[in-house]
Amino acid sequence: MNIQYSPGKFHPLIQVGCSSALEVTRLPTRFRLLTGTYVLQVNRCRFNQYAISAVCPNCKVEDETVEHFLLHCSALEQVRAPVMCEILNLLESMDLTKQVTSPALLAQTLIDWSIIVPNLPSYRNKTCMLEFHIRRLFFHLHTTRYRLYKELSGN
Repeated sequence: MNIQYSPGKFHPLIQVGCSSALEVTRLPTRFRLLTGTYVLQVNRCRFNQYAISAVCPNCKVEDETVEHFLLHCSALEQVRAPVMCEILNLLESMDLTKQVTSPALLAQTLIDWSIIVPNLPSYRNKTCMLEFHIRRLFFHLHTTRYRLYKELSGN
């Protein structure tokens, strides 16, 4: 998370308002990822007394880290692809794609775009759209992940 914080000021991500009740339902997932409290298999494995695998239960390819969840899980690709296209187009329209040089930096940018997007009035509309699409992406990944996880566990 961008730690350039001034007491008494809101983080740039919080300043982007919600335009509907649907947007409000997307916020918890957004803030859990932003604060590092979203529980993935890697976290369960680390903090559980039982032997739990860190491997993603949905694709079974690699450990379920934040980067894997946001960018690599093949089970979530159909949900991810269209929204990521919108996000990447917005970043390109702000001439910021050259700053995202690795998957890890892309994941970090998705979690907190304020690390690369200048806080300028001319970017206000684009940052609102960027935040909208990122919230949408996180919410769809989250709901699809849990639906698949529930199907795998037979509940």
